[in-house]
Amino acid sequence: MVVSSLKNIDPSVLEVISRFKLHFLVLLSAKSSIKELKILSKLTIIGPLSSYKLSQELGMPSATAWRILKKLCKEGYVQKGEKNFSITPKGLAILFKNYHDDKIRKVVAKRIKEIWNYEGSVDEIYCLLKDMVDLIDKGKIDIKNICLNYPASLAGFLYPLASELSEETKKVIAHYMLKTFPSTNLTPYCRGIISFDNRATPYLIAVECKAEGIKLNHYCELLQKLYNKNSIS
Repeated sequence: MVVSSLKNIDPSVLEVISRFKLHFLVLLSAKSSIKELKILSKLTIIGPLSSYKLSQELGMPSATAWRILKKLCKEGYVQKGEKNFSITPKGLAILFKNYHDDKIRKVVAKRIKEIWNYEGSVDEIYCLLKDMVDLIDKGKIDIKNICLNYPASLAGFLYPLASELSEETKKVIAHYMLKTFPSTNLTPYCRGIISFDNRATPYLIAVECKAEGIKLNHYCELLQKLYNKNSIS
């Protein structure tokens, strides 16, 4: 009987119903995302929490908190310890992308700096995250394909896009490339990873020196002179 009655409905009315259903599903999805972001932000600000404690902090039913935490774990945004849940670097990146509150973003950058044991500044990590969000918004990278647990892996992933990155982000990438790949001591105060461009000109993929600091894709006069003299050891 229901099928019969649906056949008699004006097609334009069916279209309206279909649009409403789609709108309703979008609303449900948006609400779910808001709850997920609230959980991620709470784990960022407070630190590891149990499912019960998290539900109390957010005024959320325990069953809802547990369901969302399990989903976030499956997606790699949260990890479950023996008793508590904690946010992962990937979860922090998602929070940075979706929150435009600069205070939250600064806390996220600080947390990632601590997790990575990065020796530079919080602002440099902030710039890296901002550049990543810009690339995601442009459709050039997908956060699902990024490994944020290992900064050296992330550095290698972002390196081909260096021309689109800020100097601060390039510094972070160079830092981890120097930690990962063999480098050459050009002087007692300068070491770098040597390569050659398509004109056979030597340059430093990453360099750390007293005069220039930490740089990515750096053309160095000293390297050129040493190369011309065949003096690189």
